[in-house]
Amino acid sequence: MNSIKLDHQTQNFIYTTRLTSKQQAFVDNVVAGHNYIDAYKLAYDTKSSHKVMGISANTLLKNPKIIKAIHTQRLELQKSMSIAIDKHNLQMHLATELKELYPKIQDDQTRIKVLEMLISISRFN
Repeated sequence: MNSIKLDHQTQNFIYTTRLTSKQQAFVDNVVAGHNYIDAYKLAYDTKSSHKVMGISANTLLKNPKIIKAIHTQRLELQKSMSIAIDKHNLQMHLATELKELYPKIQDDQTRIKVLEMLISISRFN
């Protein structure tokens, strides 16, 4: 029972300790879409050989803190992209509805308000 608790405590310690600035830069570069060697080269600003950088990047990728950080940042990125897509789809739906409504409006002030809304929506896209 103690070994499971200790493992859990160790795991929490690993995941709550901060990354170094270079480790964080590596994670950021990986999440941004760079391959592991390029991410390492950019983060550590090194002139090492391709092979050495590959070995070093692979070592980083075995670090539980790095794995957790990459996973977490990718999830956050997916969430923000999903929210942006949903927002865009909602704006397009609203624009379509307003365009269909516009010819049916008789009041000039209301027509101007609808046009202002369409302009506002077009600025977001």
